[in-house]
Amino acid sequence: MRRLVRLPLLAAGLLATGLLSCTDSMLEPRTEQQSNVDNRVMLQGRVCTRPPNPSGFPVKVVVVIDESGSMCISDPPGAQRDSGFCQRAEVQAIIPPGVTEPARVRALKRLVTQFREVNARGGNVQVSVAPFETNVRNVWPPVATGNRFARPDTNIDSYIDGLQSQLGKGTDYQGALSYAYSLIASDINAVSLSNPELLPRTRYVVVFLTDGTPYPRCSASDNLSVYASPDSPDLTWRDSLTDFCNATDPEDQIEGFEVGTDRNQNYQLFSYVRRLMELKEQNNVGDVRMHTVLLFNQEAVRACGPICQDIYGVYPGVPQAEYPAAAKKIASWLLKRFAELGNGVYQEFNDTREISNLGLGALDYSSFASRNVMKTLMVESLSSAPGLDSRVVDSDGDGVPDDVDTSFALKTNPFIPDSDRDCLDDGFESRRADQGFRADNDLDARGCDPNSPLTPRCTCRDTDGDGLSQFAEAYLRTRETIVDSDGDGIPDSIEARWGLDPLAPTVAGLDTDGDGLPDEVELRAGTDPTRRDRAFFEKSGYQYETRIAEVRPNGSICYDYTVSNLTMVTPPDRPGSPKQGFNLFRLWFAEAPESGVATDYGVWQAACAWAQYAPPSVRIPVGPELTLTNENFRVPTELGNPWENQGRCVGTPPAGSQGGFVP
Repeated sequence: MRRLVRLPLLAAGLLATGLLSCTDSMLEPRTEQQSNVDNRVMLQGRVCTRPPNPSGFPVKVVVVIDESGSMCISDPPGAQRDSGFCQRAEVQAIIPPGVTEPARVRALKRLVTQFREVNARGGNVQVSVAPFETNVRNVWPPVATGNRFARPDTNIDSYIDGLQSQLGKGTDYQGALSYAYSLIASDINAVSLSNPELLPRTRYVVVFLTDGTPYPRCSASDNLSVYASPDSPDLTWRDSLTDFCNATDPEDQIEGFEVGTDRNQNYQLFSYVRRLMELKEQNNVGDVRMHTVLLFNQEAVRACGPICQDIYGVYPGVPQAEYPAAAKKIASWLLKRFAELGNGVYQEFNDTREISNLGLGALDYSSFASRNVMKTLMVESLSSAPGLDSRVVDSDGDGVPDDVDTSFALKTNPFIPDSDRDCLDDGFESRRADQGFRADNDLDARGCDPNSPLTPRCTCRDTDGDGLSQFAEAYLRTRETIVDSDGDGIPDSIEARWGLDPLAPTVAGLDTDGDGLPDEVELRAGTDPTRRDRAFFEKSGYQYETRIAEVRPNGSICYDYTVSNLTMVTPPDRPGSPKQGFNLFRLWFAEAPESGVATDYGVWQAACAWAQYAPPSVRIPVGPELTLTNENFRVPTELGNPWENQGRCVGTPPAGSQGGFVP
């Protein structure tokens, strides 16, 4: 017989481990229970996660590919858009016999075939190709489509075929990195507006493929005593093309380049890679990484002779015969640094044989797809609030006890959570009185006033079902479509009720009142995280027990749980319901991918339960518990207003009640 393991106020990360068994190290000493006291009740039941869905874990790959003229040396054949370097007889002469297709073209074709196979199995790999030379040109998907990324359909094959005949002149690393950064940043912004819950499940991968060093490099200072060299590549590089760097109207202008300024210097290139990596933490993205690939055929560069010197560089103090080795040394140093900063892999291919076998498929394009596990299970009382010694009545569940609602200082309605009906409930406004909010009959301009020209004919909406109206979310700057905007496992409304920051995932580490209990523990226990109430916590804190009951063949996981030590109070008769003592509880459940449960926003469900306590004769349920099933859990927006949708809650509701709690 399996036993329930008592995990009081279990932290989100612990709930999400998905362990099939528990060890004694997870147990805490059992405090004295008051299970026989008439005003205590427990909620128990089973709740299950959804089957995993690999398509919900996008992998977005940006292939930044060098299309400068030197590619017809390193990875032939190739032709420039205008007759030029690649069409010269000396260049054509060094193309190995029988080579008709560049290795990078073959490698890209194999890569997109690999991605199609992943997608055919239910995955979601999307691609963007950014060819660069003097500027980034001819991207895929085409700009006209408006898409930043696309699944690699058959249309991309002919596009890849055309890359070998579109070579340019320069090798502007800075512009290429800038493009990759702006592409991913704009995609993150678009997803944040449309489907922000996808960001923690998304991996962005940049593959930067080149055959040499940045060209041209420009220095704003032409009089330094020491410039960079193959042995000191970290210093400032001198102008590699003086006329271009200093001319007022250079040919083949790099977009965004200002004559006389730095271009393609190390600090500029590294800054873009760092900014790219910073997007992960700034936007709660699952992963951003950058791989680098160097194709450098020293044999071909030597065979090319003097005509290749301008392309691969001239290095004072280095014998001419060693120019190719010097260029390789510099490129390798730079691309290794990119990969280090980008948490990626550096690869190099050094001769005709290695380059002909170029492959890109072994780099990490894996998704975060995994089974869903429990992230959060917590109970919220909608009829009581923590008092000094015991729970006190809060009939409308707005976070303001009835005796405070009716006090001279507040004068709000104990049965209406938003007494002035400005879409900012009484608890929200009273908690923020120092910010100019008033809860009594004073419509706030930051809320809803149908007669105001700022909000004409406004109505209250709670688009994610987290208990906050669109006006409250706008003031807090939380997300209107996500129950838990900071992904810390606590719904926004619960954090906002106590004045905590619903945009800072710190409840597990903060102890706002300094009583030795982290805010997360207090919120789950139903105690006050802003008041030192450890004695109340020990006596009346909610206690949680959970275990994995079943792992289904479809990958979903079912959990059995018990939440005990819930105190019932005796709310007074409410308008439209002559019966007193009705208690309403809301049970929150969030699931998240096992691979990223700590940062995922979670997929939330909610259930509700009624109990009645009116001593000396009324207690419903008669027994100690109320039992919920998986079917009792609904998307929070579907649960709606439990006072109006009484049939959706477990237990016996107060028949005929009207109004009351508004989530």
